[in-house]
Amino acid sequence: MSTPTQTRQSQTSQTSQAGQASRASAPLRPAPLPTGAGRIGWLGPLLAVLLLGVAVLLGQDAWVRLNGVQSSWLGSVISALNGLAPSAALAVPAAIAIIIGLLLLLAAFSRRKRKALVLRGDLGAHLTTRDVARLASGAARQVDGVLDASASATRRKVTVEVTTTGDGATRGAVQADVQRALSALADAPKVTINAKEAS
Repeated sequence: MSTPTQTRQSQTSQTSQAGQASRASAPLRPAPLPTGAGRIGWLGPLLAVLLLGVAVLLGQDAWVRLNGVQSSWLGSVISALNGLAPSAALAVPAAIAIIIGLLLLLAAFSRRKRKALVLRGDLGAHLTTRDVARLASGAARQVDGVLDASASATRRKVTVEVTTTGDGATRGAVQADVQRALSALADAPKVTINAKEAS
């Protein structure tokens, strides 16, 4: 015969096991869609090189001052600029520098583009626009009468360029097969077929 304490322990153990089982059977939350690096992707290395140049300039100036030498690169530039009067020749580079600075700020804070499309179902799987283009061109190449095919894709549109043998029905068949291949996407993009006859 079990005591009340043993009964409570058994119930607690069963409740804990039931909670673990329900957590184990619950589906995981899908990962967020990946985004591109944005425009700052190519500006980052450029800014790094510019900062490295500034570091070299300041480092040389510090080295010269620690060794008691009077002239440095930075000092020479400042001495050359000393005494210059305001002029249009200086205003133009200053305006260009301000515009470049504003463009860099806009690029740094601009929204990154999404380049992925979600597949149907609750799996959280996705394809990038490059994968979608490969899928579309691969489907087009399987159609009878297609000699060559290439594709480009965005999240909203897929453009397929095909070279055909000249059969008039080939374009429609390519359109149907590409749309069938992309039907696995939750929000399939619009498909445009550009066909030309092989010369």
